[in-house]
Amino acid sequence: MGKLKVMADLYSPNQDPAAGGADYGYRTDRPVQADIPAQPGNRGRRNGGLAAGILAFLAFIFGKLSYIGLLLLKFKGLWFTVVSTGLTALIYAQLFGWAFGVGIVLLILIHESGHVVVARIIGLPVSLPVMIPFLGAFVSMKQRPRTVAQESIMAIGGPVLGSIAAGLCYLGYLAMPDSSTGQLLRALAYFGFLINLFNLLPVIPLDGGRITAALHPALWLLGFGALLALVIYQPNPLLIVILLLAGSELWHRWQGRRVPQMQDYYRVRPHQRLIVGLLYFGLAGALVLGMHATHVPHSF
Repeated sequence: MGKLKVMADLYSPNQDPAAGGADYGYRTDRPVQADIPAQPGNRGRRNGGLAAGILAFLAFIFGKLSYIGLLLLKFKGLWFTVVSTGLTALIYAQLFGWAFGVGIVLLILIHESGHVVVARIIGLPVSLPVMIPFLGAFVSMKQRPRTVAQESIMAIGGPVLGSIAAGLCYLGYLAMPDSSTGQLLRALAYFGFLINLFNLLPVIPLDGGRITAALHPALWLLGFGALLALVIYQPNPLLIVILLLAGSELWHRWQGRRVPQMQDYYRVRPHQRLIVGLLYFGLAGALVLGMHATHVPHSF
């Protein structure tokens, strides 16, 4: 999380007050309310109008809340997404400030939504994203993919959509590079490029491990070695947990490839391997360039 703290310091909160504002009677020849003598007969009507306005506003709010409630009841999984996203945003906002904290949550949510979109396109029933503070988010599959190629395409959907979101943040920074908003977008772009590149590390449970399953199992060994080196270089509880999960998954997957019943699952056609390989290595290269473009060197 040290990287997040560094990125949170890349911008300064915008302290400018909101510009403009409605003001009855301002720069007009109409008298303001205080200049009109009070009339006993009008006071009751004004109070009645105010009460009616309040009741109308409350009715409007109640109607909107009822609509949202019916929507959440119709899509029960949406409850978990809304509540987990809100709680995660509150936690991150306390750590990194509202703007950057909420931005982090939105980038992660967009990444996970990429998995959902691709899964629905290829006909796999999956849950809506559920946010887990400090661990990211997850999408549970209600049905196992039919082939490893299908699993890899679903896995790469998250990094692709997440990288697009980070790229949009970068374009926003280029449009206003000298403003505090621009610096915020630059920090969010860097975070987005970083987190999506990390997810491409070829180890399961990360996305890269599922993607490279359609390429060659040797990439799992390469990814596990890289993750082990990262844990040694910069020990982190989250990295250690991922390393342990990766070791367990590596063992089971490696053994599973030798099971005759799994041969059809791991069979990949040449054109499928080519498409996955181009997407995987092309996206990784683009993310490296994105991180380089948004990196802010620190002077000590």
